[in-house]
Amino acid sequence: MAELLIRGFFENFSVVMLVAAVVLAGAFARLHRDRPGGHFAEQLLRWTLLLSVGVQGIFTFIVHVFFPATSAANIGWAESPFQYEVGIADLTVGVLGVLAWRGDFGFRLAAVIAAVCWYWGDAVGHVRQMVISGNFAPGNAGPWFWTDVLVPIVLLASVIFCRRRL
Repeated sequence: MAELLIRGFFENFSVVMLVAAVVLAGAFARLHRDRPGGHFAEQLLRWTLLLSVGVQGIFTFIVHVFFPATSAANIGWAESPFQYEVGIADLTVGVLGVLAWRGDFGFRLAAVIAAVCWYWGDAVGHVRQMVISGNFAPGNAGPWFWTDVLVPIVLLASVIFCRRRL
């Protein structure tokens, strides 16, 4: 049973990070509603950058670089030396997301732009693999694909609402 829960956690890691970001944003917005930065959109932006971009980017770096066979199998790919480069790109955006959690609005906006390019670029790649190769492996067409679509929407909506408050 424990193995099944752990496997489910890691297979759905991107969804777990997004849900955690929303829950924490709501909790912190309630706790800090009378302080600057306490608005839900601002908290959602911060927590999504930290968890869905930062922690997830570092996680995918680790998986692609240190467990390439497992990562490739989950995505429906053959193992490739390019996974190292994908992992380094994931690390780069992940570190940016972690740093953006404490950054000012301009830094967060730059991190959002990078994350949107990364996520939607990945989503296009997943769709191409579904259409061209019929690749519907869980790591290509499952939760990771859907968070590649949804996280940028959450980030962009948060930025728009935060910008209106400035």
